[in-house]
Amino acid sequence: MGRLRLPKLPRRTTASLPPELRWDAPPPSIALHLGRREFLKALGILLAALAAPALRIERAAAKARGGFFTKEERATLEALADRILPPDDGSPGGKALGVARYVESMLTALDRKKKPRLFAGGPFSGRNPYPDSKTGTPSRRRPKNSFKHFIPPTRLQELFWRGELFGTAGIPELAAIDAQLGGPKQGLRDVYRAGLAKVDEVATATKGEPYTSLSTADQDAVLAMLDAGAFAPDPRRGNATFLELVIRHTIEGSFAPPEYGGNTKGQGWALVGLEGDVQPLGFSIFSTTANGYVERPDHPMSTANPDELGPGGVLRPKPLSADARGVQTSIAAVTTGIFGDACDGGN
Repeated sequence: MGRLRLPKLPRRTTASLPPELRWDAPPPSIALHLGRREFLKALGILLAALAAPALRIERAAAKARGGFFTKEERATLEALADRILPPDDGSPGGKALGVARYVESMLTALDRKKKPRLFAGGPFSGRNPYPDSKTGTPSRRRPKNSFKHFIPPTRLQELFWRGELFGTAGIPELAAIDAQLGGPKQGLRDVYRAGLAKVDEVATATKGEPYTSLSTADQDAVLAMLDAGAFAPDPRRGNATFLELVIRHTIEGSFAPPEYGGNTKGQGWALVGLEGDVQPLGFSIFSTTANGYVERPDHPMSTANPDELGPGGVLRPKPLSADARGVQTSIAAVTTGIFGDACDGGN
């Protein structure tokens, strides 16, 4: 099983990011006589303007097929996801786990007016069979995958998600909240459009090519620059920046149930040793014949796992991986920070 590695981003500093690429940089001045650098910058603006009609066509085509991202935007997001959760030792990274598909599914959740794809149904996904209550073993019958039949949101839930995806400006029901919180919330669709464009802007300005054309080393360097101040914190989203949103959505898309668009074929669960949803089978099955619970041989609850038994039935627990030890250390550190004073008597 591959090791789960999340990026180690440096503490934010403005030193590694050119001033003109920072979110709070002043607008460039307009000069009558352009030097070479200014001419190239102006040429880039002109070419972008000329490309705008083609970009609008591509976005219209994406919308027609039920999507949201252009090919370039999707490729940039996939490259970002692969640096946040890199492929390692044959294990899939964020791209292969379907992070871009997950994000696009979220951003277009309300495009289907009759069945918004917000909340997957349940209770069973069909990935596990019903138990045979007579013998206490798995049966051959499986429930239908009710996860794929999404639950219609309530009026308030749809209102929340409409503001989340499209922004709260112009929604009368949210005007009072916007006034209390300092202004309307920008929708995630606009956040992603602008954020992915900024990623390529920083990559091109500092490395000479769009993000997807760079080596992984240069992509990591650009990722560090992006974390150094390219994106403004959003007070309406807990001061999260665009990069922090992408990291959060990469984790969600890698490990949420596959019905939400990511976690391709459950590979994300396998990556971290999760079995996903195990109902209605469960692990211990009640047998009416034995009048007691029967443990599954492949998943014992009170005895050692089969892969941890050595010769002669001697228990040989598997050692923690480096990543598992890191998670354990993080949990201990957080717990100590929360309960430290109570544990040491306030000394």
